[in-house]
Amino acid sequence: MRAMVIANGDAPSVELLREIGEASDVVYCADGGLRHALDAGIMPDAVIGDLDSVTEDLRSRAPGVKFHEDRDIDTTDLQKAIHYGRAQGVDAIDIVAAGGGRADHHLANLSVLTLYGRQLRIRIIDDLFEISLVDGEATVDAPAGTVVSLVAMGECTGVTTTGMRWDLVDYPLRFSPYGVHNEIAMRPARVSVATGDLLLFRGRFVERHR
Repeated sequence: MRAMVIANGDAPSVELLREIGEASDVVYCADGGLRHALDAGIMPDAVIGDLDSVTEDLRSRAPGVKFHEDRDIDTTDLQKAIHYGRAQGVDAIDIVAAGGGRADHHLANLSVLTLYGRQLRIRIIDDLFEISLVDGEATVDAPAGTVVSLVAMGECTGVTTTGMRWDLVDYPLRFSPYGVHNEIAMRPARVSVATGDLLLFRGRFVERHR
């Protein structure tokens, strides 16, 4: 079962929210993400979190929606929504509205990919990128010129790519700008990593260097 989880960061376009929502079996909001859902005309199945960002006005606009309060101080609202979904049988999650705002929140949201990316099919999606964890190997079947970035969340070894404009062979990557902005040269391209947490940023746009 696939879920869209709407976080409480900067909202993507209404078109993206509706596109992902229509492709999902259920829609969950992480706390104040409810505002993004309602503003896009989406009625979620549940709102999960400590609910400190859910005003009475928002509640009044969401009749019949389940509000699941979880005040565990050791998890973020986004984690709470992921845990809730897993308990409901969700095995694929697309997270939206996870960026912008505070930099620490943005990095923490990215880190959920490393925490859950080997247990679930999980992505963070905005209008520019689809972000996922490379669990051993990943295939990128996208047109030539599609932007791809690789960001190591710590130390990675044995990073190898094929089908990219600038390929890597058994390369060690660390948290740095080094893997930012590659491009698909031949489809399908592939990325593999021997050890470590490697995030794959797959562009939703094409941009060729001249």
